[in-house]
Amino acid sequence: MSRGKRTVYGMFCPETGDRLGTVKYHKQDKKGIGFKEHVKKLIKYSPRLRKRVSVKVKEERHSK
Repeated sequence: MSRGKRTVYGMFCPETGDRLGTVKYHKQDKKGIGFKEHVKKLIKYSPRLRKRVSVKVKEERHSK
């Protein structure tokens, strides 16, 4: 039984454009907070720049 679809987002470095990983989010969680609010907090390590950067996300596909 499906409990709701989540969307897969790719995380990318804003300076180099390198792919840093993926995350799965619902468009809105139970509290009504959208995925854009969650993404603002994401910080990942970029090996090419050798520092932590805030990421940009792009929608990739819908998961089941």
